[in-house]
Amino acid sequence: MKKNTINTILLSIIAILSISICFLIFCIATRPRYVIVNEPETAMIVEADNLSEDLIQPETISAMNDTIPVETETAVGTMHGKTSTRVNIRDAASQDARVLHTVDEGTTFDILEILNNGWTKIFYEGVEAYISSDYVIITTE
Repeated sequence: MKKNTINTILLSIIAILSISICFLIFCIATRPRYVIVNEPETAMIVEADNLSEDLIQPETISAMNDTIPVETETAVGTMHGKTSTRVNIRDAASQDARVLHTVDEGTTFDILEILNNGWTKIFYEGVEAYISSDYVIITTE
């Protein structure tokens, strides 16, 4: 082969790679951004008449706030959630727990409880399971 032919082929390959890199940069720059949903702040309302001395202790208050129960029936209906990205659904509230399913972005489920340890207890495909709260978008649909 002639030197000019080899140079032309190499320049063509470089041009194709450059265009591919530009396309990948464009795809990364325009990908959807996800909002990390933090737990809403909640307050516990206790009647003053029924309040005993042991309930006032910090240890008792801390133990009472281990979980945040979520009303399953609200004025607009059952509380639901959906995933913000592809995520694992697990059988316990831990990274080490067994993965039951891996679901895609936008998968919907019923929310049973939001835990303070960064996990949400859900009802998915007939079973109670857990999903990291970082990937949950709360909806009312």
